[in-house]
Amino acid sequence: MVVFHIGRYVETRGARSMLEETPQIEETVEQWAQARLEALAAQAGEVASGFYLCAAREREHRPRSEWGRLGVRVRPVRAERAAPGAFASEWFTRRWVDRTGSRAQTFTNYIRRGTGDRYPRSALAAVAQPWELALAEALEERFAEIRRLVRGVSRLRTAFRQHAKLERALVEGRGQCGPSGTTA
Repeated sequence: MVVFHIGRYVETRGARSMLEETPQIEETVEQWAQARLEALAAQAGEVASGFYLCAAREREHRPRSEWGRLGVRVRPVRAERAAPGAFASEWFTRRWVDRTGSRAQTFTNYIRRGTGDRYPRSALAAVAQPWELALAEALEERFAEIRRLVRGVSRLRTAFRQHAKLERALVEGRGQCGPSGTTA
């Protein structure tokens, strides 16, 4: 089948309509998006690991009172409406209760990121030691880049789904009579 497309003829390789191609394209886009999100989650995990390695080195040279409580976690988003492969990179503070014995417990409080791609310096400064803040600021720039890429993948995924829905509606509406008795 040959179709006229933006000033030139394009072969559609045997597909009779976009509706036939859409499931294959949709599957390819979904596979790409999930693979990309997995790779970005792995990069975010490496950044988080870098924080803990640097923090451990810093703590070796400091008294326990200056160790700090800041932490970062990369974890899957488990919300009901979350897209497959979605993850979050989140900063938090730790608080230990009953540090002695086998009953020690750790509690975490997540820090609010706000509306942008980065955690505001003020949010981190309120809970971090000065050395932690410097380290977190440097790593937060990389987390912000990863968050922007994740948002781009999500937007592409959403845009394709919306386009596929429009394609299906166009094909499904073909040949039906409208209110005035004309075909759509």
